[in-house]
Amino acid sequence: MFIFCLATVISTFIYLCLIFYYIYYWNRIKQPLIPTSSELPMVTILIAARNEEECIMDCVQSCLNQNYPASKLEVIVVDDQSEDDTYDLLESISDPRFVRMRLGVYKRTTIKGSKKKAIAYGVNHAKGELIFTTDADCIANPDWIQSMIPFFNDPKVKLVSGPVKIANKSSLIARFQALDFSANGLINAAGIQSGLHALCNAANLAYRKHVFLEQNGYEDNYHIASGDDIFLLEKIKSSHPEGIVFSKSTQSMVETRALTSWTELIKQRLRWAGKMRHVKDWNLKWIPALIWIQRILLLSFFIFSLVLASVNYILAAITAIMLQLLLDFLLQYDACRFYKIAKWQIWFVLLEPLHSIYFIFLGIASWLPISIEWKGRSNP
Repeated sequence: MFIFCLATVISTFIYLCLIFYYIYYWNRIKQPLIPTSSELPMVTILIAARNEEECIMDCVQSCLNQNYPASKLEVIVVDDQSEDDTYDLLESISDPRFVRMRLGVYKRTTIKGSKKKAIAYGVNHAKGELIFTTDADCIANPDWIQSMIPFFNDPKVKLVSGPVKIANKSSLIARFQALDFSANGLINAAGIQSGLHALCNAANLAYRKHVFLEQNGYEDNYHIASGDDIFLLEKIKSSHPEGIVFSKSTQSMVETRALTSWTELIKQRLRWAGKMRHVKDWNLKWIPALIWIQRILLLSFFIFSLVLASVNYILAAITAIMLQLLLDFLLQYDACRFYKIAKWQIWFVLLEPLHSIYFIFLGIASWLPISIEWKGRSNP
């Protein structure tokens, strides 16, 4: 039991160091001070859409409503074989800046890895020298492009990752996702800033078109269901180590809808977790594994201390649990202040135990041979 206790203490101490590391580098992120040049680049906003009839129009409208010169903006939607009326609805948009395209056979799933192929198809037909991508269920801030453009005044910058926020936070599951998104957003941004690792969200990316073409896009990973963000990021980072930055600005914010059921949330996260088995960066493997082990050790140590009815071990377990809560609270404090999540402290107290259980469960389930159905497709 002493060895068990020692392992819990050591893992929790490492977790403490990691959290302070992330907070430190998060607070070091600065927006570029270099003013945008008078000659603005041509920008293409690219959206790969599948079965998004409920939200595609709002998404496209937010992209067309950007505070950016009309002559320098193009919005492309590539329909990814939707089985609903997504493609038909887009026909009503008469804006000359808008282009709709279709991938594959109308309302028939015939192409594997098609979201990546939809993006690649759109990039190849884009007029813009800069590609901005978002998801069809997202709403972009009117200053989204304007706030991200200054980074590209530095020729070393090849890709800019932006923040993604949960929009509708009225339900319990939505608040759970809001806190999860904000914490992960901070960690991903701090990882980019420090160089420890690089993770991003495809719902808010901007990159140079020629770099995408030079890297052959997703040529070697079409067989993997997810990962249109991380695999491109890895390719760019391998050839341009200093070319990845994060835009820490609320003007760069893109809002996405919360999933409305726990089943859909688990499916989504398992799909995301599945791609992590294929990443090449070992820091993206051992850090989540370390956190997962720390959670397992802490929970197991607490249970065994109660079974043994050892006062000393119970006190040690409670101390370790309180320390973890404090660390997660500090991380969430910085994250929620940036993402402007109101009354998050109350929801943090209520949802933190659930998040630990959820994290442990996902860690186990992500390595099982489970087939995940997503938007009418079954993905291994």
